[in-house]
Amino acid sequence: MMDLHVTTASSEELIHFCIQRGKEGAVFADIIGAIVVKVSPTIVVKWGYSVTATEAAMQEFAYNNVNHNIVRVPRVYRFVQDELGRGFLFMDYVPGQKLLDLDLTVHTDIIPRITNIITHLGQIKHGQKPGPIGEKGPQGYLWGDDGVDKPFVSIAHLNRYLNRRLTLRNDSIDLSPYPLVLCHMDLVRRNMILGEDRKSIYLLDWAHAGFYPRFYELAALPCMSPYDEPYEKPLIAAVESMMQLTDDEKRDMKLIHYARAATLRWQFPEEPEEA
Repeated sequence: MMDLHVTTASSEELIHFCIQRGKEGAVFADIIGAIVVKVSPTIVVKWGYSVTATEAAMQEFAYNNVNHNIVRVPRVYRFVQDELGRGFLFMDYVPGQKLLDLDLTVHTDIIPRITNIITHLGQIKHGQKPGPIGEKGPQGYLWGDDGVDKPFVSIAHLNRYLNRRLTLRNDSIDLSPYPLVLCHMDLVRRNMILGEDRKSIYLLDWAHAGFYPRFYELAALPCMSPYDEPYEKPLIAAVESMMQLTDDEKRDMKLIHYARAATLRWQFPEEPEEA
């Protein structure tokens, strides 16, 4: 393993190193092209076409704002991009065991702890612009196969996006009463690691994260893939019990699912920023 100084090396050196290594020593290689490779004993790089500056910005925000006694987030060191549009995200390597490999009938504390993590994320606010930090729109389970290309500039902008889809049902939604809070939006077990101390839970893969009304996190849980019944059913029940949604929140969460279904079925034009 070459001596690569991630914080001081040029972008070209970092990219060249990753291309040369390819999948050699990969910690993880995804079918859609994201590869995670160790570049030193303590640092990994996640790279590929699906790795974006938005993911890096959301992970960095989370690292700087969460209570690390409740949840850990790998520290971001660098993000660079090549001329092909591939992103290279350098971060802490997290040794430990993926939650996917744990028997939840033995580790009965996992569901309550993840519920507590969701509660904690739901207390972290960030302005009045919904979606992720940066120049891209939301990605993930609630936004169709291709996500949203451009960012929402306001809650009114997000309302227009949703209402264009809900008019098919003669329905409408207004999210302006709700504060926008940090939501991870991809809380599958493969994205969490139990640290070597057997206490810390690390939350990985912030590509779908953004700032939304708190029930967006709950709305994403039944959409996750692949389906994981021993985890998802009890987690959804625990989060519903914890959140105690109002009738308005329950209604609006249903409408978000209707809008998602419409997005998966039909094509819609991009929403103008103002109008």
